[in-house]
Amino acid sequence: MPSAYVLMRCEQGKENEIVQNLTRTGYIKEVQPTIGHYDLVAKLTFPSDDYLDEILEEIRINDKICSTKVLRTNETIESE
Repeated sequence: MPSAYVLMRCEQGKENEIVQNLTRTGYIKEVQPTIGHYDLVAKLTFPSDDYLDEILEEIRINDKICSTKVLRTNETIESE
């Protein structure tokens, strides 16, 4: 199943509210706070790339999220 990570900059103090809203969707599997340029990172899984734009639109419509950066993953690399 395809996956992506979304890095988010949020309004100060609104992280918990954003996490509660994000976890209501079935596509967002995990949300973690971060230290540095971004405040949160969310792991998304979705049935096909067609869904990715819809999910990102749902995330970006939240006015408490100031900016996002998306990292779309490829196949898993397994070591021998």
